[in-house]
Amino acid sequence: MNDIKVGDVMTNMVVTLRPQDPISEAARRLVSNRISGAPVVEDGRLVGIISEADLVAAYAEPPRTGSAYGPANPLMFLIHGRVPAIEHKPTVADVMTADVVKVSADTSIWEAASLIDRHGIRRLPVVDSQDVVVGVLARADLVRVMARSNDDLRSAVRENVEILGSENFRSLEVEALDGVITVHGTVDRKSTRDLALHIASSVPGVLQVVDELDWDWDDTSVKPDHLGRGQDPWAVGPLVKEVS
Repeated sequence: MNDIKVGDVMTNMVVTLRPQDPISEAARRLVSNRISGAPVVEDGRLVGIISEADLVAAYAEPPRTGSAYGPANPLMFLIHGRVPAIEHKPTVADVMTADVVKVSADTSIWEAASLIDRHGIRRLPVVDSQDVVVGVLARADLVRVMARSNDDLRSAVRENVEILGSENFRSLEVEALDGVITVHGTVDRKSTRDLALHIASSVPGVLQVVDELDWDWDDTSVKPDHLGRGQDPWAVGPLVKEVS
């Protein structure tokens, strides 16, 4: 889980707005796409972000003195095809937030989750080295990656670990409970154990890996001799040539 990057879970299809768009159009885009905010781009590059709160602040009239009721949600006017009459017709640039918290695709999801929590925001624009928007990471994306069922997670971990080859496992069992994976069994060597645990920890949804793997031989201290042959007892077979 620690190795999962934002690029692995972000939403690639991004609804974007331009600084010159009227806020009425911005509100319609948010409503029609059922989202609460969107990046603002100019020539593909991120220049801001706009949210429902920004639009509400632009549309809402000050509450009447002594009124017990707050202003109606202005986005509801758009759902019914009506826009409140206001003298000034602001654009997205007038109401957007220009100081944007953003991440790159290779940021860890833990770091991204920390930013979302620290700044109290719902989404993070994902940009490349030129500040071009390549995706959006929402809190919902993080929830999805952490909410896999035990059976789904167990199957995914086993399938990924078995990439190492069944011949390297004398036995392999995987248990999953609320994101905690326990890997049981016996492998040929310690380096295989290390790789298996690393692969298991990288599966989306895995929060912790408990190591219950035994190994037949500790190969981590093996060093090649001066002829480069090493001391690996598994280095046998027709493709392994003796050096005379």
